[in-house]
Amino acid sequence: MNLYLIEKPEKLLEIALSKGRKEAAFYPKQKTLFYTIKGKEIGRIDIVSEYIVEKLEKAVTSFPNIEELDPFNRELYECIIDVDKTRKSLALIFSSAKIIKNLRRNTIIELKEMKYVYGGEKKGLNVSKTFLGRLSSIMKKLNEPIEVYNDATKKLRELPKIDTTQECYILAGFPNAGKSTLMNKITESKPKIAPYPFTTKGLNVGYFTKRFLQIQVIDTPGLLDRPIKERNKIELKAIAAFQYLKGTIIFVVDPISNLKSQINLFNEIKKLFSDKPIWVVITKNDLATNEQIEDAKNSFVGQKIILEGKGLNNLKEELSQKTPNR
Repeated sequence: MNLYLIEKPEKLLEIALSKGRKEAAFYPKQKTLFYTIKGKEIGRIDIVSEYIVEKLEKAVTSFPNIEELDPFNRELYECIIDVDKTRKSLALIFSSAKIIKNLRRNTIIELKEMKYVYGGEKKGLNVSKTFLGRLSSIMKKLNEPIEVYNDATKKLRELPKIDTTQECYILAGFPNAGKSTLMNKITESKPKIAPYPFTTKGLNVGYFTKRFLQIQVIDTPGLLDRPIKERNKIELKAIAAFQYLKGTIIFVVDPISNLKSQINLFNEIKKLFSDKPIWVVITKNDLATNEQIEDAKNSFVGQKIILEGKGLNNLKEELSQKTPNR
């Protein structure tokens, strides 16, 4: 996603003024001081305005139109950024660029039409000073809009690229159930693995190749056992994935941890997303007792069950034989 950060208004103006001074310095000396100053200021104003307008417009035009996004990405965006606030900031940035362009045009016209009057050799400097004062005022008002825009841009840059037109496998389950370990086994993705909740901070996408096609595998944030309305923004990312992506949900179960809570979570997911097939993968078979494994298997009767653990690659073998949603 080609999104651009904007320098803080003060820094942006500083860079633009520096470019303007360099442009003015290269302007050749004319027959009189009046025309020398006039030419220098026209060039300076032109460069200063052009630089700032280009930066502002580039940021706005590169930012995705929320209304035109597919449902998955629209839901995801609404989970991680303040869409209304961002939209207002974009509007202010764009309108400011337009104001600066008009100010530039009007000021340059004024300078070009300026006639020499005795004693007014430096009149062009006064016109330029007025322009810079107005420009500075416009830029100061952009402090908050640019901050909001940059914050949204940084968050969107972190999102993985997901092809919503292709089917995929979606990993779900409680924190530390073993989703990241499975992700490592079946794809080339290497998410951070650590023994604490929410190891996977957001949607993480990996791929494996089957018959010359890349199949997506999406690792989701840990989902907690409570109603959707009580979930935080990270958890809502997973809800967005489940609702709008085509594919199979792989529900990862830790037979050693609280099985009842995991069953409740499974039932919630199954009820919410009844249109999607669900596989159950029971992990940590090398650590769990036979009784714990059997309890887990009996808790998901009627579902496709795959056993996983150290030294096992049953899920990868199953995926190599199957295609999503079958």
